[in-house]
Amino acid sequence: MNKLVALSLAIGGVGGIMTWIYTSTPLALSIPISFIAWACFVAAGGNNKALSSTISAWLWGAVVAWLTALVLIPNLGGLPAGLGVPVAIAASVFVLIYGTKVKAFSLAPGAVYGYAAFFTAFLAGTDALQSASLGNPLILTALSGIAGAVLGLVALNVSASLGK
Repeated sequence: MNKLVALSLAIGGVGGIMTWIYTSTPLALSIPISFIAWACFVAAGGNNKALSSTISAWLWGAVVAWLTALVLIPNLGGLPAGLGVPVAIAASVFVLIYGTKVKAFSLAPGAVYGYAAFFTAFLAGTDALQSASLGNPLILTALSGIAGAVLGLVALNVSASLGK
């Protein structure tokens, strides 16, 4: 089978199964967040090293964003003219990128995607920053990202077996 057809079938099939799981079972993770992590994994090389790099950097980004939402933003509201949120974001993004000097977090795009994915979930409307549920954007982002990266590996393996 043509490799592009095999890849298209694998990604479409695994993506469809993922969507069914997320919408038809209690595992209600985020489809867009999983696809972003999936793409990050593929862009990072699509192999076992890329899987671990994607997941660890993704989690780093999500945790930095969560700490920003939980600690920084509420405590910088006293700055003049609405500067609290921009200052919190600037400071946390500095920490986010500087933290990529740690080997486990060195995939900077993965860290940025995890950070951005957290704020996507957070800005969709939640105040559950400390709950142990999928209503907590940190938990939703972490689990959706891990699932997306793993499903990316599954899709590439299916594609490789179809494209022989």
